[in-house]
Amino acid sequence: MRRIAPRRSTALVGALAMAGTAGLIAFAPSASAASVDYRAHCTNPYLADIADGDVKMDIQVTPAKPTYTVGDQVTVTWHWLKNGIVPINTPFGMHVKKDKALPKGEVLLTGALNASVPVEGPRLNPDAAPGEELKLSDMTANITLTKPGDLNLAPGNYTSYVDAGLGSDVATACSPVTPVAPGSTIKVEGSSTADPTVTATPGEVNAGGQVTLAGDNWPAGGLVPELCAADGTACDPAKISANTLTVADGKLTGNVTIGVLVAGGDYKVKVKGSGVEAISGVVKVKATQRQIALSVDNGPVGTPVVITGSGWTPGNYVLAYGMSGDYQEDDVTAYTQAGADGSFTISDFVVSKDSITSIKVSEGTDDTAVQKPFRVTVPGSNLSQTVEGKVVAGGLTISQEAGAIKLSDITLNGQAQNMTGALNTVTVKDFRSGNTGWTLTGAVSDFTNGTGGKITADKFTWTPKVTAGAGSPSVPVAGSAGPIGGGATLASAPAAAVTGGTFAADADLSLAVPAYQAVGTYNATLTLSIS
Repeated sequence: MRRIAPRRSTALVGALAMAGTAGLIAFAPSASAASVDYRAHCTNPYLADIADGDVKMDIQVTPAKPTYTVGDQVTVTWHWLKNGIVPINTPFGMHVKKDKALPKGEVLLTGALNASVPVEGPRLNPDAAPGEELKLSDMTANITLTKPGDLNLAPGNYTSYVDAGLGSDVATACSPVTPVAPGSTIKVEGSSTADPTVTATPGEVNAGGQVTLAGDNWPAGGLVPELCAADGTACDPAKISANTLTVADGKLTGNVTIGVLVAGGDYKVKVKGSGVEAISGVVKVKATQRQIALSVDNGPVGTPVVITGSGWTPGNYVLAYGMSGDYQEDDVTAYTQAGADGSFTISDFVVSKDSITSIKVSEGTDDTAVQKPFRVTVPGSNLSQTVEGKVVAGGLTISQEAGAIKLSDITLNGQAQNMTGALNTVTVKDFRSGNTGWTLTGAVSDFTNGTGGKITADKFTWTPKVTAGAGSPSVPVAGSAGPIGGGATLASAPAAAVTGGTFAADADLSLAVPAYQAVGTYNATLTLSIS
């Protein structure tokens, strides 16, 4: 991995980006299409103040026919007529190399149909030096005619992508300064076909995640998905990083992958294909944050630091700098290229100055920068003391508020009756620390009156309840309502990754008394145990 001066590399990117968008190829105008004057305004993230330029093209439809029919498949061609040149002041005099410029654009349909058709040309261009023509290829697309009437075709926005040898294309987007006239108008006859539809699921996805699309009434042909603002504007195909869309028997199916660095917010997915388009409902995107980590955050001058990151633009170059306060040390730097998943590893960064206070990583602009502190140490100037403390596990215990339970009295009336009451609250304290659960059970003896009267233990029932104290990791479960007899569960807490806490267990009690039970004061012993 080479070391570079980052500011010089940024200028190089800008030079290649500007050069990649300057040239246009010249062909003889088509007899069936009118030439269009187009004043282009272009922007590039690395190069400011690109001068507006006059270009010219026509829009051709083949096969050429006086009248078309709904259902016809035709080829639309954006055919360049006027050439541009590579700017004479391109930094470092960089050439745009042979077959490195890829043009993409859109043809706008109005009249019988309102849509845009994505068009694209191959990477076929001669080498072009500053001041020379850069001849880009024509851009084409196949469409199916779906509506009758006069159909106008005009050039829309276009973008050129230059392979500058940096691992990913540098894009420059161009749009007309003023509305442009149609480059061709064709007449279509027949009956309309149904408009295409598209739905998107799920309704919420992380940046870098996939959205499944489905739809009906789609013609065969190429498909281009775009991510749009929630109101359907500002559609951008670059925010869709991949797709598996296909059409079979009029049905659209497949997935689109949201770009890993798409900002969080509400969006819609638009699909364009064969002269038609449709847009989905709202999809909420959660943004992915750029992250970095340092293998060490302190050390003497000369310390090597391995820097790793995630959430960065796939294919972009990632630059790391040493920072002295707010000042960027351009000679304390290293770089690498982000992988397809947005992750990177810089393994040759060295802290070579004692003034370094942090390490900054960016993609060349401040809005992409992430910073982590680093402390330069001086050998022999630091002392250390070991601080130790021990946490000891507690136990599993139970306690109760009182030892006696008073049931309601009854008066014999010739019918079976119930004595009722409430269990005194039992407090469970589990301070063992770990992942072990517990079970609190009860067992009751028969009820006797001391003179031979008896009510068997199975006549004594409860309805358990349990609550957890604040911050208790375990989730308690109340036992089932029913007879206590020789053993029944009052409450329990299952084993889990982390257990413990304080818990209050209670129960509503009931003793079933036969209609002609012997009179007297009845007593029994209820024994509670935890394990």
